[in-house]
Amino acid sequence: MATTSDSPTPSQTFPETRTLWISEKLSEGEAGRALANGYVMTSYLRPLVVYCRALRLHDSIRTEPQDIVVGFFAHRLAKQEYLKDWLNSGLRLRQWLRNGLHLYVHEQRRENSKGGHGSDALHDVEATGQSQHHEFERAWALGALDMAMREAIAELDARGSRCDWELFWSHHVDGIPYAVLAERRNMTAPQAAQRAFAVAAKVRTALYGILRKDGALTSEIGLEVRAMMEVLHERGS
Repeated sequence: MATTSDSPTPSQTFPETRTLWISEKLSEGEAGRALANGYVMTSYLRPLVVYCRALRLHDSIRTEPQDIVVGFFAHRLAKQEYLKDWLNSGLRLRQWLRNGLHLYVHEQRRENSKGGHGSDALHDVEATGQSQHHEFERAWALGALDMAMREAIAELDARGSRCDWELFWSHHVDGIPYAVLAERRNMTAPQAAQRAFAVAAKVRTALYGILRKDGALTSEIGLEVRAMMEVLHERGS
């Protein structure tokens, strides 16, 4: 999970570059690369497994989706240049990994077929993947939201303010009016709104950090955060 010390926040001035947190970690040598690899595996395991299952990529090599993704991570992240190549690609990290998973499955299928005979062409697999793009994007958004919410909750727990999270969730997800929530907690509606707004700001701040690590440009972050907050409403419905 991201921490306050290593995740960029909206209050910082972001250059128009995709090479921030992960780039910094890679510059720190093996210890930093291990942290970057750990972040990638933690953050993208779930959406890649969902994507692999949705496309039934596992059918062609008779391996469970999670085992495929774990194998993909083990093979690709063992290469010192893998994340450096991503930084030079201009792609979002999730796009780079999704494309890489297709190639990895193709390689495994070719190996299993002893020379590539009898396997579907890679472009056919990729064409199928485009129709399931939303499956991956939604899974990734949910995973990012989970990380952001865990970060916000941990900060509130440390301050003894867990009730503020309940205010935020009850209003923004469950749709309960502030007046009703305020009456339950012996406070005014403006006080309830102010506390819920502060929690929403914490979640957005955490999402900013996650999106920066995924390679989002400053100009793109606001739009992506709004889209992901909409996913939060879908999740609560």
